[in-house]
Amino acid sequence: MEAIKVFEEIGIKYKNINSLGDGLYEIKPSGVRAYFKYAKNKIIIIGFIVLKKTQKAPKRFIEQAHRNIDRYLEANKELQI
Repeated sequence: MEAIKVFEEIGIKYKNINSLGDGLYEIKPSGVRAYFKYAKNKIIIIGFIVLKKTQKAPKRFIEQAHRNIDRYLEANKELQI
């Protein structure tokens, strides 16, 4: 995806990226929502990707992204945020 390439270059200043709190961010390229966190200020961990159908991020998607990222970080302790 082109939006991901742009995002990798300019980080969270990309216009379609929103902070959702607790270190979780959302990027919304071309009708998709991807929830992610940074690990060690440079590694991006994608927690959940869904098709964008509403204006606001559903709470259950945010919670699922947190669970997925937490599970990944637990298995990869060297990436602890």
